[in-house]
Amino acid sequence: MKIAFIGGVEFSHELLSVTLSNGWDISIVFSYEDSKEKYYSDMASFSNLTKKYGIKHVQVDNINDRENVKLLKEINPDLILVMGWSQLLAKEIIKIPKLGVIGSHPTELPKYRGRAPIPWTIIKNLKESALTFFYIDEGVDDGDILDQRKFALSEKDDATSIYKIMIDLGKEMLLDNLVYLKDGNAMRRKQNQNEFIENWPKRTMNDGKINWCDSTEKIHTLIRATTHPYPGAFTEFKNQKLIIWKSEFLNNSITKPYSNPGIIEQINNDNILVGTGKGMLRILQISYQGEDEFNKIFSTSDIGTKLGS
Repeated sequence: MKIAFIGGVEFSHELLSVTLSNGWDISIVFSYEDSKEKYYSDMASFSNLTKKYGIKHVQVDNINDRENVKLLKEINPDLILVMGWSQLLAKEIIKIPKLGVIGSHPTELPKYRGRAPIPWTIIKNLKESALTFFYIDEGVDDGDILDQRKFALSEKDDATSIYKIMIDLGKEMLLDNLVYLKDGNAMRRKQNQNEFIENWPKRTMNDGKINWCDSTEKIHTLIRATTHPYPGAFTEFKNQKLIIWKSEFLNNSITKPYSNPGIIEQINNDNILVGTGKGMLRILQISYQGEDEFNKIFSTSDIGTKLGS
């Protein structure tokens, strides 16, 4: 079974790696060209992996460009895997492999479709999510489902932990379903369109900007949703960008009943305490002008300083 692999991010790299290490025949790998790095914070390099296994590797701007379509037709793969890729595939590509084109989406399809699924999963405060493998067709995330595996979410989960869950699940699902596809025993069920809830829009860098007038809970949720491998929630400190990667939600009952939004109330060696529109937030991990140690960024004279523009 000849396989063409299309992917550009860390999730893609991990799934490609486990596929190759288990002896599957990958004929060609397509990934993003280097200039795309500014658009994908979790973009990965595939060069070392493809060189190790002696696989043809093509970096592309658009997978649907004529030369890429021609190359896929020449290889004529039995299966195309699209794992971690934001561009829709042209009909001309979709109809090439006899076993179909398999895509992945880190939500419980058909409930939630669209962009930035992991951040939105946290922002929407979902208690359960899933990784879905589906047959790509000309629609958007609406093809028949090949496999779907659910998992519970907790208030402690953030983008980092959910991304890892997706990688681990993805490896298991891919290795299982490659066998089913090869043997002709793969599942295929139509999505129940009545279960659709909403389509999530694309998120931009500016969506990570903190409004300190928001509640502690809302700001903490934004930080959880945008942490690694994403660009991070951010604010301004002394007219420079301060990225906040991790925080701790403080119950309002154990803080003063009023607060000063964005004001640094307390500075410690490994955290700072900041007022919000409702309560206080403890900041635990940051980046600022190449530094990440609190005692190198803040001093006691900064108590009372306001974060944000």
